[in-house]
Amino acid sequence: MSNPPLPPAPPPGPPLGSGPETMPGSTKGAVVLLWILFGFGICGGALSVFGYTMLAALEDTGDVVIPSSFMPFLIISVVQILVWTVLRAIFAVRIAKRSAGARKGAIILELVGLALSVLSWIFTPEVEVTGTADAGSSAAGGVIGAVIGIALAAIIIGLLSTADSKRWCNE
Repeated sequence: MSNPPLPPAPPPGPPLGSGPETMPGSTKGAVVLLWILFGFGICGGALSVFGYTMLAALEDTGDVVIPSSFMPFLIISVVQILVWTVLRAIFAVRIAKRSAGARKGAIILELVGLALSVLSWIFTPEVEVTGTADAGSSAAGGVIGAVIGIALAAIIIGLLSTADSKRWCNE
């Protein structure tokens, strides 16, 4: 009686201890910050619409004078917030999937965002408060939010510019 032939041995797997490469910390940090700025974008867009509604109500009562150049600026700002919010989510997902184009796109997006932030500080029309309405606290909140956004954008640029992030996204 002969023994049946043995089945072929399975192909060797990856060496023990090796698994899929994990995302470098700098890249992971940038992706997390992109998602945080995505959340800020959602909130910022909603607050911009709410702020305009409140300013319009104060203008109707005569407490605030809104210059005619403010409305186009506000519309451009809301559109920019919307575009940046969507692109940040897209780039965060694609960077996690190792897309070199998304890494470069996120760096460019944040650089353009930094430039637009500086330009908006220079060219934003002043809203004159004439009555009892207090715009001081909201103006301070806007400056604080802008500084946080600028800082996070600069950090994202730095994190995505590291050799580890470049290597991760180029593989």
